[in-house]
Amino acid sequence: MSSSKQRRGIDRAPQTVSILPSVPDAARRMLRFALRPVGREARLICWMGLWVVLAMPSIASPPDFGWLEGDLGQVLRLSGMTYVSSEESANEIVLHAEKARFYPDHDVADLENVSVEVAPGDGRVGFVMRCDRGRLNLASQDFVAEGNVVGTIEGGRRFEAAWVAYDEKNGILYTDEPVLITDEGGRYRGGGFRYYIHQQRFRLMGGASIVREP
Repeated sequence: MSSSKQRRGIDRAPQTVSILPSVPDAARRMLRFALRPVGREARLICWMGLWVVLAMPSIASPPDFGWLEGDLGQVLRLSGMTYVSSEESANEIVLHAEKARFYPDHDVADLENVSVEVAPGDGRVGFVMRCDRGRLNLASQDFVAEGNVVGTIEGGRRFEAAWVAYDEKNGILYTDEPVLITDEGGRYRGGGFRYYIHQQRFRLMGGASIVREP
């Protein structure tokens, strides 16, 4: 609404309200209804519903690194896929998936019901993780886990998040989504985390809050 309209006060005639694109469609519909000349109780219920919608935390999609850009080419459907990447005599990555779609032209696989383990190597601490879905880049050994992601790192520290990504080159396991951490000290929530595997260093992002048990 422009400053000139603000100086004239509130126009009681029906208004066309512009909402930011980030506001969900449901919230837009609620706001339009709330501005209509309906009963006080109906408006109150609508405003309460609008507040709930706007207050809901947004869940970002997992990162898309463009591994499957362009023509997908041949697609191989596999059942019971196991991927092992070894470095000298130690297994670096062991991954199991109940189902997989492998794209040979991209050296990428989409996975379902996945478990992945990065075994301890020279100067690094491993982690184990499972998820509903995953995407593996076989060339870089990077991995993105999505859906009910649960894992354990650094001597038993457990994490739960909507998605978690593994950057093999930089040795980082991370997420930018809300995460629940459980360790010997209790349970904590944060806005994400970074686990630097080579430095064996864990960092909780966005501050931490203690989860109080009922």
